[in-house]
Amino acid sequence: MEQPLDAIRARIPEFAGYSDEVARRLADEQIRGLVGEALALLNERHAEYFAGEVATSYDALIRRCEFVNQTIFRFIEYAALSDEDKVVLARVDMALVDKAGQAEAVTAETLADYLRDLDAAFDHRDGAITAAV
Repeated sequence: MEQPLDAIRARIPEFAGYSDEVARRLADEQIRGLVGEALALLNERHAEYFAGEVATSYDALIRRCEFVNQTIFRFIEYAALSDEDKVVLARVDMALVDKAGQAEAVTAETLADYLRDLDAAFDHRDGAITAAV
């Protein structure tokens, strides 16, 4: 499992991992926080990009970053996760980390697709969490 965790820790040095409920809650917060920071910086640098439907998508993603999805998170908070489950979670979290890292390259023309892809990465993460238990 170290490879996906090492990749995440390259971006989030204090990443908590998935060992227990406390670590999982903190890891969820850390991943959401990283994505939220990337979105906020994107908006700060290019506020002119955010209008109409793009603004609505952006606002929905910011909310996903601000609050834990209790409907989904309850599935893994206290679950006994196998090492394989933890690897799957690390991979989907790494996908969000990677997508957050792409924010600097987003242009006005690619913003809507970027936000759509980021939303899909969150959905994929939610699916992986529910499948892990």
